[in-house]
Amino acid sequence: MGLLTDTKQRQRLVSVLSRHHQKLSVLLYVVGLVWFLALAYEPLNASTYFSENALLPGLVDSNLPSEFFSLHQYAEALKAEMQKDKKRVPKDWIFRQFQNLGLETYRHNFTIKYPFKMAISQDLVGENIFAILRARRAASTEALVMATPLRAASTTKTQTDGGIAVMLGLAEQFRKNPYWAKDVIFLLSEFDEVGVHAWLDAYHETRSQYVIPDELPGRSGAIQAAINLEIPRDKIQYVNIKIEGLNGQLPNLDLFNLAVRLCRREQVLVTFHHRSDHYEADSWDSFQHSLVTMLHMMWSQASGAPSGGHGLFHRYHIEALTLEGVRFKKGFKNHPLEKIARVTEGIFRSLNNLLERFHQSFFFYLLPATDRYVSIGLYMPPFGLMVAAAAIKALALWIETHPSSTDNEEDSGNKESLEAKTDKEEKAKDHNVEAEKSGEATKDNEKPGEDEGKKCEKISGETTEGQHQSPGEETDGTQDVSLNEDSDDEFELQMTGLLTVTPMILVSFLLGLMAYTAPYILTRFTPSMKMKPDDTILFGILAVFSAALSYPYLMSRKAAPEDQLTVDWRLLQCVGLFMQGLVLMALSVMNISLAFFLAASSIPVTGFIKGTNQRVLRVLQLFALLVISPLGLLIIASLVNASLEKNFSGKLVDLVAGGYEHMKEMIFLLLVDQYLFSSWTYTIICFAILPTWLVFWAVPFNSP
Repeated sequence: MGLLTDTKQRQRLVSVLSRHHQKLSVLLYVVGLVWFLALAYEPLNASTYFSENALLPGLVDSNLPSEFFSLHQYAEALKAEMQKDKKRVPKDWIFRQFQNLGLETYRHNFTIKYPFKMAISQDLVGENIFAILRARRAASTEALVMATPLRAASTTKTQTDGGIAVMLGLAEQFRKNPYWAKDVIFLLSEFDEVGVHAWLDAYHETRSQYVIPDELPGRSGAIQAAINLEIPRDKIQYVNIKIEGLNGQLPNLDLFNLAVRLCRREQVLVTFHHRSDHYEADSWDSFQHSLVTMLHMMWSQASGAPSGGHGLFHRYHIEALTLEGVRFKKGFKNHPLEKIARVTEGIFRSLNNLLERFHQSFFFYLLPATDRYVSIGLYMPPFGLMVAAAAIKALALWIETHPSSTDNEEDSGNKESLEAKTDKEEKAKDHNVEAEKSGEATKDNEKPGEDEGKKCEKISGETTEGQHQSPGEETDGTQDVSLNEDSDDEFELQMTGLLTVTPMILVSFLLGLMAYTAPYILTRFTPSMKMKPDDTILFGILAVFSAALSYPYLMSRKAAPEDQLTVDWRLLQCVGLFMQGLVLMALSVMNISLAFFLAASSIPVTGFIKGTNQRVLRVLQLFALLVISPLGLLIIASLVNASLEKNFSGKLVDLVAGGYEHMKEMIFLLLVDQYLFSSWTYTIICFAILPTWLVFWAVPFNSP
């Protein structure tokens, strides 16, 4: 409170910010970035543990038979059915198998309307299959879901025939056990995530514009958790766990810990983003390995796209993850389907014991390894330091654009000191007068006449003093009036400065709205131009972005001097930095990975640009801003994805060609996820990230 009330302390803080804001910003950014990356080091993060003790019963011995003959029978029969037609999935055969087990088996149809309409005939019709195992000791108020996608033998993705066989074998075993307290739903979805999305919408009675499901013929209670299986039939080298969901959502950490513990109990090699844990802790190699693993997770989470069918369950607060079986290379250990079945059975036995929804463990975290985690309480302080670097720069720019406020504080401090000094002088004068009165009182008997004369003189002197003081009081009042007038003028100037920045901000948001609606409008002309929708969207977004780059020229067009728009680049950059800080802090709560990559790449540029008349400096600043623009970051991400491909040859030509294809695919999938799954990523880019960047884009065009 002393800092708020003491003008000297406040003025001292203002002077420190004015002189050393560059050093403080660099220091905060570097410390925050290094601290954030250092969290992958094992002594700086924590070991995973179970917060929910109700999950522990599934970690005991499995109830499955040692020789799981029915599982192999289902696998062989399914293989024979799929070899009949490698381009189709034997849905009728799967439907009959669930019916033969005595389960409630249903078909669920849905229609997919193509988001970018080119022809009505492009609507797709899909069919899901699901079966419900009713719990004997419950009233179907709660349920668990075991899901797997329906993929033909000719698919280029991970085959799921092993997952279907595991599902049928476990359904047969689950039906024999009386301890189930929750219904178990076996879901087989067509078109991967789209089929899951259609089934969930129908289950929760919600509707989408582009994915239109039919009504479900059967249902159960509230779904507590879901496990998605992407398991091939044989040659399984390890199990890779996927957790990233739609819009960067993550499942409860207890569910991930449960899957890892059960894989290790069955001696199944478990990985996260296809990376196993380093064998040596507290070493430099271990830190590098953990850091790369954590960055892989953040890279996947930042996209906002689900990494598997489990990601659509998160929208309804259903904890879910995917177990992906990866085929082995020659010379590696082979994990049979029995081990995968025991892992899955243990997970469902643990989930069956839950008395309430997942709530005790973390929902916001980062994983540098399968047995280590970084909670939100650990990664938010360093991220806050990175954003504070922009806030310090913004405050310094605000002080530079409003120097009169600091001058007023100095004048008020000087005025207070003068008033205190005059008060002390008046008190001393009154004290002397009282002393003189006491001395004269002793001499009253000796010289009464003289005392009366002196009293009269004193009275006349006091009256003259009062007459001399009254004009001073009037002058003080006039000074107060003049000060008020100056403050009013200053307020008017301040509002004028903010109003000059307002058109730039409004135009940037209008351009963001144009980028948001452009794909929907441009694809209407695709049939006449005979172009593919992904090419149309890419070229349309490039055209909108190129048009947005020219808006500073349009705002500073030639006009009469009284009609020209004068913008203070310091005030414009100050507003942009405050907008950037608000966007990053709000985004960090939803998707910390996307917020971190944006902060790490943009803050060093946006904090040090300035208005200039030097052409070389302006070109360098504009090039740096283009690199950190939304389109520039998409190009960089596309090149990184192209370089991470397994078949990448290392040639520059292949990198550019692969980057172009990845960029086209990324933009197209961003829009498809927005239309089909209600993803937020493209909306955030258009209405938050792009307008903020356009504010900074106008700064170098303004003269100092």
